[in-house]
Amino acid sequence: MGKINIIDIDMQALIETISHEDDNLGKSFLDTHTGEVIYIPTEVSEALENGNLKDETFDTWLKEFVMVAILISEDEVNRYLSTPLIDEDFYISAMKKYVNNIVNNSDLKQELQKALNSKDPVKKFKHVLMDKENKTEDWYKYEDSSIAEFARNWLKSNGIELKYLN
Repeated sequence: MGKINIIDIDMQALIETISHEDDNLGKSFLDTHTGEVIYIPTEVSEALENGNLKDETFDTWLKEFVMVAILISEDEVNRYLSTPLIDEDFYISAMKKYVNNIVNNSDLKQELQKALNSKDPVKKFKHVLMDKENKTEDWYKYEDSSIAEFARNWLKSNGIELKYLN
């Protein structure tokens, strides 16, 4: 295994980035030197991928992103890691684990399992929980810890250990 970097990472920003399902707005990168999560809007990241970043003319507000995107494009030491995105399969898997390991009420368990086998499992699952008082909070705590664990595993797979475990 390669060298392990110990970095103080903005976990909140990383988790937010990872759990944003809408990838059309832009791409995020983790700066492995500073622990900062850097966001690059789609217009800029597309130009970056197409290799015409320097020729494109961008609106003034996009200029600062272009500077960073150029740094990222010229990165030869893997300083900037493209952050992963959590997909629907991850959520469905987390929901199944939640139902099997956390939910004690057998009626609720059955209702949630039925929701997970429906055409729109994520939406149905959340609807079932919303109908029950005080049940959504437990799920969201579980979901948050699942996403945080996913983020820590991703960091570890890239040879990064957190400076402070929070």
